[in-house]
Amino acid sequence: MSAIYLAKNQVYHVRTKHIDVKYHFVWDVFEDGDIEVKKIQTKDNPTNMLTKVIFGVKFNYYKNLL
Repeated sequence: MSAIYLAKNQVYHVRTKHIDVKYHFVWDVFEDGDIEVKKIQTKDNPTNMLTKVIFGVKFNYYKNLL
């Protein structure tokens, strides 16, 4: 189940039973319209610079996205 699907459709599922109380806070914020949930392509996701090994040009590209 994707995070976007869970954010838009709050349902109980065996795979989601581990979700903490923090999720419910995020759900309330989402419902109030304070945040927007959308898909970001891997090549445009600046958090990749923190989770993957990248070099030179890609590092500068992600740095500029921030």
